[in-house]
Amino acid sequence: MSDLDLYFAHQKAVQVTHGVTIRYRLALIGPSVVVLHSEIDPTLPERSIRITAGHAELIIDSASWSDRREELQEHVLAWMLEHIDLRAARPRPGARRYDAVWMSAWQEANPGRR
Repeated sequence: MSDLDLYFAHQKAVQVTHGVTIRYRLALIGPSVVVLHSEIDPTLPERSIRITAGHAELIIDSASWSDRREELQEHVLAWMLEHIDLRAARPRPGARRYDAVWMSAWQEANPGRR
C-alpha cells in the first residue's frame, strides 16, 4: 500500500470512528468517550486511532481496515456497546432525531425508563 493509500485509509477510518461516536453523543448524555488519532497524539502508532471509554481502550490500525468501512463501523459500535455503561446514560433532551441503534441499546439497558 502506498503512502497516499495509507493516508486516505486513515482519513476514512477517522471519519467512520468519529461518525459512530458523534451519533452516540447526539443521542445520549452518558459516560465519556474520547477519540484521538495519531495526528493529535504522537504517542499513538502512525496512522492509528484510539477510542477510550472508562478504563478501556481500543486501538485501530487504519491500514488494517482499508476498504472495510462498514466492518469498521460495526466493530467500533460493538466495542462501544460493550464498554459504555448505558445504564448511566439518558436520552439527550431536545434532540431532533435519535439514532435508532443507540436508543435501542439504551432502552435494552434501561427497561422501563423513557
